[in-house]
Amino acid sequence: MDIRELLTLAEEQCQAQNLRWTPELATLIEYGAQSPNWTAFAKQGQRGLSPTSEASEARAFLTAFCRSYWLGRTERLVLKSVNTVADPAVDVILSAFAGIAEQETFKQAQMLHRQSMAAENLLGALLERYLSQALETNGWVWCAGNTIRAVDFVRGDLQVALQIKNRSNSENSSSAAIRIGTTIQKWYRVHANSGRTNWASFPADLPTALTEEGFHDFIRAYAHTVE
Repeated sequence: MDIRELLTLAEEQCQAQNLRWTPELATLIEYGAQSPNWTAFAKQGQRGLSPTSEASEARAFLTAFCRSYWLGRTERLVLKSVNTVADPAVDVILSAFAGIAEQETFKQAQMLHRQSMAAENLLGALLERYLSQALETNGWVWCAGNTIRAVDFVRGDLQVALQIKNRSNSENSSSAAIRIGTTIQKWYRVHANSGRTNWASFPADLPTALTEEGFHDFIRAYAHTVE
């Protein structure tokens, strides 16, 4: 199966699901299909895609691929509650090591901690949405919905891909290994040890600079759209 056949099948699967077929989707599929053995495609559930896939397998993969892409673009982010139960030993540690004795202080600390955890869970998704506003109007494509493996943005000419991290220490060995021998560039927003932001080194030539203040303004504006 070649790239042209793959694009035709993808467009057909989009139309069958009443999903819009766009040049951006075509770019992502071309990017995935130019990688060795098509390993750049992220699995859709348990299903992968390779040049030797049968047409029926490719259709099933592309159906899930297109659906995941549009779901990733249109999903409305909300601050979800953390459902795990607080560990009572944490209160004992606060009492023994920090001298905190008031039960109300414990309750407030637990509540704020859980809200902070929920906020941190949103950071990566909000960061991608902020970046997409600037990048997509300047020749880049957002790999929304976990469509391309370990890549968040692809330049339209397919020559450069970006892997976005929120902090300098938020990367596991597998995502680092994926970059070896590729044109994937890594960028992170915050230096974990110093707290300094890294916007000045963002690896894309944009007419308007991305800033931490702009990111904060985006978060506030986005929150108002989901209230």
